[in-house]
Amino acid sequence: MSLSDDPPAFPFPKGFFTAVVLRFPVATTDEAYHACICECKRVLRPGGHLEVAVLDLDLVNMGHRARSVVRGLKTRMQANDPSVSLRNMSDFLVRLIGRRGFEGVKRGIVGVPTAGHVSRGQDARSNSSSQSAEQPCRPSLARVNTQEITFADLLDDARNSQYISEGANDEGVTRMVAKVGRWWYSTCYETPSLGSNKSIWQDQELLRECEKQGTSFRLLLCHAQKPQQTRRRTVSV
Repeated sequence: MSLSDDPPAFPFPKGFFTAVVLRFPVATTDEAYHACICECKRVLRPGGHLEVAVLDLDLVNMGHRARSVVRGLKTRMQANDPSVSLRNMSDFLVRLIGRRGFEGVKRGIVGVPTAGHVSRGQDARSNSSSQSAEQPCRPSLARVNTQEITFADLLDDARNSQYISEGANDEGVTRMVAKVGRWWYSTCYETPSLGSNKSIWQDQELLRECEKQGTSFRLLLCHAQKPQQTRRRTVSV
């Protein structure tokens, strides 16, 4: 279910679910996030669980180019929709969940790499030629980086990575995790506001800087529980 500037009520009755998962919400207004959390609580049964996973708009350990690119992304997002929220969702949503009366709020922050190994010039050509001599040709996302990539494409690329030699497993895992992270970041912040415009992650210089700086996405994982009993307000006479 997507979030809009004026989201409708969830099409479920009160207390319908034992668990609700809010995963990677797209960029929208503060009011829409607030309405979404309210609806999550409404459709949860007493004692029900809320799980949240969200990426921040800002990156961790940004270099000069990354700061400039993220600043430009924010400018374009706000130009497209002046009401869109540009704040980091990890802190905002945790505070919002607490204000809505959820209990046992637990949170964890995970750093997801923005870039793995980025091929350079002659090395990339020599590596690709040697690999093509040793392995049969398999589909790769490298050849479709100018097209729209789906999550299914990423999973397919992950299956193909099993043919990589065991010594390169760690590097292959890092590349795949970074690729999935970039896909989610674009899905949350670029695609909703900017449509099919060129992604910031097509900038190879940016990826090299991110790899050198150790730049990462800030991923929030949060769990909270709806109270078993509703707090009642009494009036003394």
